[in-house]
Amino acid sequence: MTDFDWKKEILIWTDKKRKIKPFQTDLIDFFEKSFINTSHPEKSLFGTNDYSISLLTGGIFFIAYTKVGVIWLLLDKQFTDIPNSQSRIVKSTKNFSEPLFWLETEDYNNIQILINRAEIWESFKNATDRIFENKIVTAHKDHIAKNKILLSDFFGIEKHFIPLKSAYEIETEFQEKVKKANEVSKKKRQEILAKSNPKPTKTVVTQTVFNRNQYVIVEVLERAKGVCEKCNKNAPFLKDSDNLPYLEVHHIKPLAEDGEDTVENTIALCPNCHRKAHYGKTSH
Repeated sequence: MTDFDWKKEILIWTDKKRKIKPFQTDLIDFFEKSFINTSHPEKSLFGTNDYSISLLTGGIFFIAYTKVGVIWLLLDKQFTDIPNSQSRIVKSTKNFSEPLFWLETEDYNNIQILINRAEIWESFKNATDRIFENKIVTAHKDHIAKNKILLSDFFGIEKHFIPLKSAYEIETEFQEKVKKANEVSKKKRQEILAKSNPKPTKTVVTQTVFNRNQYVIVEVLERAKGVCEKCNKNAPFLKDSDNLPYLEVHHIKPLAEDGEDTVENTIALCPNCHRKAHYGKTSH
């Protein structure tokens, strides 16, 4: 972590710009909000040049204040209720499964409005994550990166509260994306795949872990005697660790729904029946 003073950088850059000067504090808060909600600080660059103050990756602004007085914010959907603003598709994302959008405004009274809109920052966070779907769009460009510094090198996001998504929420959102991808034509999917980044991005998640009773697991597996208690078929294989049949212990009423961790509320399932219990049309 460096001692780079990003706030001072903004103050210096805006000091002689008469229209934005009364909003300097708002602008600093606006950039800080974007820093907190940037999905990949280790891939995002901040700095100034003759044209703008900006946070970006490759050649794509995440957020910027330009010398002509325009504020830009990258979002994954359009917001048409922000006064004196416009929303337009980011051209380089037209081939994404769903394009991203610029929100643009020259009305500095909007800065506080944007700061206080939680759904704006959820959209921003999603956009800064999805931009990495395309390795061409996010490819490093020396002339753009010049004099800029990685966000992760100077902004201690660990010092700020960032609402994290649970593993369940991430999986639910992913399944929804798969559903939408299934609605895209094969030709379109192949075009998207050809331009996609082969390296998956990462998301930090929260995870609630129940401290389960190990004796319940042993009792249920002993009761099953190596046979799935749903389909009545033998376990699909023996475990290397102990040479015992592999079955998974499933709670009939989930612990997350206040189910009990008891022998009576659990069932030994083969992996196939276990997946069906969670994702099939008929549960348990």
